[in-house]
Amino acid sequence: MNRQVKIGPQFFAKAKHDYNDWKWAWIREICQNSIDAGSTTIGFEVEVVDGNTHVTVRNNGEPMTHEILVDKLLALGESGKDFDGTTGGFGKAKELLLLTHMSWSVRSGVLLADGCGGDYSLADDLDELHGTTTAVVMEGDVSWELKKAFDQFVRYGQWRGLFTWNGVEYSADLRKGSPRRDLGFGKVYTNKSESYVLVVRMNGQPMFVKSCGLDRCVVVELEGTSGDVMTSNRDGLSWSYRQELDNFVTELSVDKRSALKPRQEKYRHYDGSRLCHRSAREVSTSDIVGIIEAPVGIIEAPESETSDPVLDIFDGLEQGSGGTTEYHEERRERPGQKAAAYVTAEPVMTSTVTISEEFVIKNETDLVVPTYYRPDEADFSSYSRKLARIWGRLMLQLHRTFDHEADFAIGFIFPEDETEAEFEEGRFGRVYYIAPALLVEQSTTYSKSWKKRFALTERNRVLSVAVHEFVHGLGFGTHDEEYAGKLTDLMAKVMDNRKDFNWAWR
Repeated sequence: MNRQVKIGPQFFAKAKHDYNDWKWAWIREICQNSIDAGSTTIGFEVEVVDGNTHVTVRNNGEPMTHEILVDKLLALGESGKDFDGTTGGFGKAKELLLLTHMSWSVRSGVLLADGCGGDYSLADDLDELHGTTTAVVMEGDVSWELKKAFDQFVRYGQWRGLFTWNGVEYSADLRKGSPRRDLGFGKVYTNKSESYVLVVRMNGQPMFVKSCGLDRCVVVELEGTSGDVMTSNRDGLSWSYRQELDNFVTELSVDKRSALKPRQEKYRHYDGSRLCHRSAREVSTSDIVGIIEAPVGIIEAPESETSDPVLDIFDGLEQGSGGTTEYHEERRERPGQKAAAYVTAEPVMTSTVTISEEFVIKNETDLVVPTYYRPDEADFSSYSRKLARIWGRLMLQLHRTFDHEADFAIGFIFPEDETEAEFEEGRFGRVYYIAPALLVEQSTTYSKSWKKRFALTERNRVLSVAVHEFVHGLGFGTHDEEYAGKLTDLMAKVMDNRKDFNWAWR
């Protein structure tokens, strides 16, 4: 005679211990099952009777068939959804949702399963019910913890349907926010709804929440299926992805700018002479890059504005000299990614103005860089021209002050976040970028626009930003204690020689 292994009530009672917080997991799983069924409303009714918590959840989604209810939901080891366009599955969750509690019932379509633990009775000839009603009796008073978990699910979720809790309506409308980067298993977004919170979601539904070191709400939208990227209880990511997420969270605390860097940036490169510092007191004109119409022969390293290689930066624009300079727009894949390192598009146009120094525009957004920030355009603004000139002079003076031999280009960066400047060494050699504009999002329409970032009278602020990036250019790439110590040492010397930087604003 064939027999089956008997599963006693204590087996299911221990299922709660498989979760970090079973109350949160219960709310998450019941909501996700309802949403996966195509529901537009999910209603909770919770009350405490004789010291135990009675929970009833009603949704108006597609009713379960006999096969799904009996052979999938109420069968150990079966999932029932195949994760096809859904967020969850029945595999592990069924134990927590039903079998671990004092009693339970599931009413769906013409079916009613009524049970305790793994034992249940089934009726299959009831009047048709569009949707599913799940009723559970939980041991003890856990109503407050369930409500807290429900509030968290609603606060961090994004779903078009309507929630109710004991008749009170709630909506889940946390927008992802600004796109930042792709982790491979999920895409990163940030918004200003909260601070120091990281939410991992799938299809807009929160899986788990943890703290992070960024004064924003960070949303990681998972891709693929939950079975591919998450543990069986869905309290966390599978091992390899968990390591990547932990590294990302650590990076947020150490260097948020690098952590939020998108994989791809669009570059606009303008050919020209590179700025340069040489230690020798006497150098040839070929060694001092960027001098415009300098006399041929041996000259002294510039100490005044009359012989400075950055004095005439962009003056060709003001004089309308009529020269031509080509620019090329490029998209570069960040190092360490799978795609090819560089993908270069065809030249977009030929400029009709002269640019003396090499200049690079780096756009990390999906927006078009306005023409008044682009030196090839006739309406390149006075603010942009002066800021570029000041920035180039400051970087050159820092190389002189600390006798750091290097040639470099300057440019504008347009970031998604509040980054003020950046040093980069790559396709265009050493480049020091300054961000001339701040990306602003309208709270009502969620449209984005550029706002001027610096006032040209903010001398100390711009100088401090320049010193910050100069330290990065010295090889201190991460904002750690070593970087902080170097920045303090250099800033002290800059302050002692503050007057040497005044010419940058002339």
